[in-house]
Amino acid sequence: MKPALYAIIDDREAPPPEIERLIGDVYYGDVLRRRRRYVDEMIAAAAGADDVIVLRSEEDTERLVRRIQSARGDNLWLRLPLLAAPLNLSKLDFLIRKMRFALEPMILAPVFEDDVPMVLLSQDAIGLLLAKPGKERRAFILSIAPEAANVSHGVEFVDLRKPEALRLFLSGATEPRAFNDLSVDRGIFVKSSTDVEKMKAEHDFSNLAPPEMRRFLLPTFGYEERDGVASYRMEHLRIPDAALQFVLGTLSTEHFEQLLDQFFDFIRSRSREDVGRKAVRECGTVQILDKMDKRLRAFADTKEHANLDAMLQAGGFREGMQGLERRATTLIRTALDEHDSSYLAFSHGDPCLSNILFDRRIGLIRLIDPRGASTREDALMHPLYDIAKLAHSICGGYDFINNALFSVEVDADLRLELVQNRGGAPSWVAEIFRSRLSAEGWDFAQVRAVEASLFLSMLPLHREHPRKLLGFALTASKIIEELEGLS
Repeated sequence: MKPALYAIIDDREAPPPEIERLIGDVYYGDVLRRRRRYVDEMIAAAAGADDVIVLRSEEDTERLVRRIQSARGDNLWLRLPLLAAPLNLSKLDFLIRKMRFALEPMILAPVFEDDVPMVLLSQDAIGLLLAKPGKERRAFILSIAPEAANVSHGVEFVDLRKPEALRLFLSGATEPRAFNDLSVDRGIFVKSSTDVEKMKAEHDFSNLAPPEMRRFLLPTFGYEERDGVASYRMEHLRIPDAALQFVLGTLSTEHFEQLLDQFFDFIRSRSREDVGRKAVRECGTVQILDKMDKRLRAFADTKEHANLDAMLQAGGFREGMQGLERRATTLIRTALDEHDSSYLAFSHGDPCLSNILFDRRIGLIRLIDPRGASTREDALMHPLYDIAKLAHSICGGYDFINNALFSVEVDADLRLELVQNRGGAPSWVAEIFRSRLSAEGWDFAQVRAVEASLFLSMLPLHREHPRKLLGFALTASKIIEELEGLS
């Protein structure tokens, strides 16, 4: 009878101060990757074990030690310290499944100062769990290492206590859309998809962009089409996206202002096509209002719409989805009518925080994943659109909702209320953003009206996540109520 394999996800160690400044006062396992907590990714990767145990406190450790002591048979204990992060989680599942056939201790990576992922027999597992971080744990590991086999099977681990390793780990944290495949090969980021037209438009966008704008973009190269799949390449920058830093609460006022400085420099760098106010209004109607209406009409025939509508009506929004769309339409049309620009702007089309790589050490931003364009005309959009995309991250908390970092509660009037994790972004974030909008000559109410359209437009795109639908709808309702209160 083969021994049982137990996976221990060890998340007890507090990040050092220089790492806490990057990720906030959280466990390593709470860091977000691909819209999931790192600890949840590791639990899923360890599903091939007979059981998975997560350690976050000394009480957890004491319970596990008692369990190991009382267990019968020659069990195997795979300890995965979360400070040792695998860069290729897709291969980790296979490696873990192979570990159940271990006949001796196994080391899965080079020793990081005083820690390493290991497969151990019972007594050694207890010894390692009880060893104090630092010299004691290092000495214990080095006493076992000479008799342990070294295995990796292509799984590379990095030490998250080192800032550069953390940046490398987080730089792979962006979740590809359903039709995309992302990979990194020797410093080159490769994106591929069966949506050939979309890939071609994304690749062409940076080459079409005006020279003043290109410094904010990652240049694309190496476009290929093969067997119905298109791909292109970019430099792989080891910089986390701004959304991760935003939801973890690690952006100071200074960093946030640096981000806005760069973003509005990007906005000013967009080339313009003077077409007159009437044409701008017509373009906004098509790109903003008609898009929302078309998507909501398609969404209306789905069971997810019916469920969401019933939830809203039961939660105090008596007119449901129909009422939200009607009220939003009035506000958006007013905003487009009152907007006084006479030009269309060469636009990124989706500069939300998750599409902005931000190195706050030097105040650098690079925008990724544009809407795409194969001609200059394809990239011309209503001037408010790019700004509203950033607003729906900063003011609307899109990234909290998209990463499932929210709850829905019932207030004193039995009305549904969305509550973002840890209170969401601090109040000074929206205040600084609103002040900057005014200084740059943009109307806050007009930007927020377009922002409301974005939350409603994305409902049919997230049908596979019904809980998010409620979060988006409640956020749209909050924006609508705020704007109606200003009129």
